[in-house]
Amino acid sequence: MIPIETPYKVLKYLVNLFNKKVLPKNYEKEKLVIYLLERNCIAVAERSITKFTKTKKFDEYYFEEILPAFQKYDSFIKQYQITNIETHYSIGDLDNLILIDCEKPNNLTLQEILAKYFKSSKHTQTNSNLSNAIKIILKIDEFAENSKDQQFISILYPKDETRFIILCENKNRLRAPRHKFIEFWYAGGRNTNQLQFIPKPKQPIFYLFDWDFEGLNIYIHVQQNYFPTLTALIPTSYESLMEKQDEVKHHCSKWGNNNILHHLNEVEKKIATTLIQTNSIIEEQKILLTDENLLYNLIN
Repeated sequence: MIPIETPYKVLKYLVNLFNKKVLPKNYEKEKLVIYLLERNCIAVAERSITKFTKTKKFDEYYFEEILPAFQKYDSFIKQYQITNIETHYSIGDLDNLILIDCEKPNNLTLQEILAKYFKSSKHTQTNSNLSNAIKIILKIDEFAENSKDQQFISILYPKDETRFIILCENKNRLRAPRHKFIEFWYAGGRNTNQLQFIPKPKQPIFYLFDWDFEGLNIYIHVQQNYFPTLTALIPTSYESLMEKQDEVKHHCSKWGNNNILHHLNEVEKKIATTLIQTNSIIEEQKILLTDENLLYNLIN
């Protein structure tokens, strides 16, 4: 079984090794290459310590595992002419693209697709090779969230009277079923200039965002410039939502200086400090708006 985190380029390298028998050493730290080295399927060439050579044991594994996998992914890539994803993505990513091709989720935004199929809305940006591949597979020109109109904000009103407002960093919350008493606002990540024209909210207002360096800075900016009463929506049991930021694919918001801590209240500062010290983040879409969580934020 080939590990799903194996980069596709490693699979191509091993196919090339089978055909050429000897290649310059590469990908020595990849799990699949280590596995083959430990089982004497590949070895350091006798006449050159800088090269790998295949052994007789390699052929069996090649025909059972490597070649069928390569043919599967190579055929899919060629079908959609998405060769520009070969260098940076894993066979697990390709499996997800194949699943997208089967299910055709045309009614989802890019962030929803990433959260559903890649388990992270931070997996890529809207203009990346991966997102372009998704558009090609789904036969669409643009994702819904690409619109960045600065004239207005989007609002999802509740079924009953508004008890409090949640300003969202991501628009997906407004695509969820209408809540009974929460009013959701979306202005667009860093595109928050239009907030200056909104009358002071009459209800308590919270910010729902990614707990990372960029997300906290946006939160502080909105609080200082537009809504002084704005507070972060605190995720209860936040430790269980933490992820090592280096393990979240294509997560670009790396922790910088600690100046943000001076602008947070004690609860916010505790969470942010823990995240910084452990080099972790909390992704917004993993924060569930349960009754327990909502009650905690209303009384604190």
